[in-house]
Amino acid sequence: MIRKYLILIVLITFQQLVMGQDPFFSQFYNSILVLNPAYSGSAHHPRVSAAYRNQIPAMGSPYVTYNAAFDMPVRTLQGGIGINIMNDAQGSTINRTSIDAIYTYFLEVSPEFVVNAGFQASYSHRFLKTGSMILPDGLDATGIYIGHTEPISDMNTGYPDFAVGFVVYNRIAYGGVSMHHLTKPNTSISKNYYQPLPRKLTVHGGVFLSIYERRMGREALKLNPNLVYLHQAGFRQLNYGLSLIYNYLQAGLWFRHSSGFSLNAFSVHFGYEHDYFRIGYSYDFNVMDPWRTMRNMGAHEVTFLLKLEYKKRQHANFKAINCPKS
Repeated sequence: MIRKYLILIVLITFQQLVMGQDPFFSQFYNSILVLNPAYSGSAHHPRVSAAYRNQIPAMGSPYVTYNAAFDMPVRTLQGGIGINIMNDAQGSTINRTSIDAIYTYFLEVSPEFVVNAGFQASYSHRFLKTGSMILPDGLDATGIYIGHTEPISDMNTGYPDFAVGFVVYNRIAYGGVSMHHLTKPNTSISKNYYQPLPRKLTVHGGVFLSIYERRMGREALKLNPNLVYLHQAGFRQLNYGLSLIYNYLQAGLWFRHSSGFSLNAFSVHFGYEHDYFRIGYSYDFNVMDPWRTMRNMGAHEVTFLLKLEYKKRQHANFKAINCPKS
C-alpha cells in the first residue's frame, strides 16, 4: 500500500511539471498537420510527411518525438482528409502514442481567397514503464540503489481527444487558429487521480515575399516570415522567424520565447525542396541558464515530405487555390 502511494505521488508531481506542454516541432512549417488540422489536403495533392525530434541529447536523449502523417484532397467531399501519428517518449518512463483522423472542408470565398475548416478526432494511449523508476525503498542506508523490494507492474491509460482549426489564405499569405483538447480529457495513469489535459490555443501566420524574379516570372529569391503563438494552461510560447528561399535551397533563423516572453532558445534551419520532395534539418540552441553553458543541450530535428502529384487533368478538378505553405 505504501508503494502505491509513493508511485501516485511521483505521478502527480511529474504530471504537474509537464502539464500544458504538448510536443512542439521547431520546423512547424514542415509538420503542419500537428500545427493545425485545417491544413489537411490543402496542397491539392496527396503527400506523406515525417519528423524526428531529439531534445537535450547530452542527457541521453530524454525527450524524443516521432511523427508521421498522410493527407490528400477528396473532390467529392469538397475538402481533404488526413491521418497523423505521433509517439512522444519522455525519458524511459513515460511514453505517449496518438493517432489523429482529420477532415477539412474547403470554402472558396473568391478565386483568390480560401477558408479551410478542419475537424480532428484522436485517440491517445499513455504508458508508464516502472522498470527504470527509482523509489525510496529501493535505496539502502547509504543511498545506493539495491533494487525494489517488491515488483511493480507497468501502468497505462487511453483516452479520446478532439481538435478544430481554421486557415485562411491567398496566393502569398496565410494565417490560422486551432484549438486542441476540446474536451480536456483525463490523462492520469492512476485511477485515484484526475488530471485533465488543458486546451491548447494556437495562432499562426506568414507571408511569402518575392525579392528577385528570373525570366518568365519564376521566383528565384523569396523571404518567408512566420509567427506562431501557443497558449496552454499557464504555459505560453511565441515563435517567430524568417526563412530565405533561393531556388531549391532554404535557410532560416527562428526565436522562441516561453512564459513571461523571455527568450529561451533560437534555432537555425537548412532545407532542400525539389518538385516532389522536401527535406529539412534544424538545431535549437538553448540560451537559458544553466543550459546555455552546457554542450549539446538543445534539440536536433529532421523532417521529410514526399509529394504525390496528381496528373494535370485530375488537379484541375479542384477549384480552390493551393495554400502557399503547403
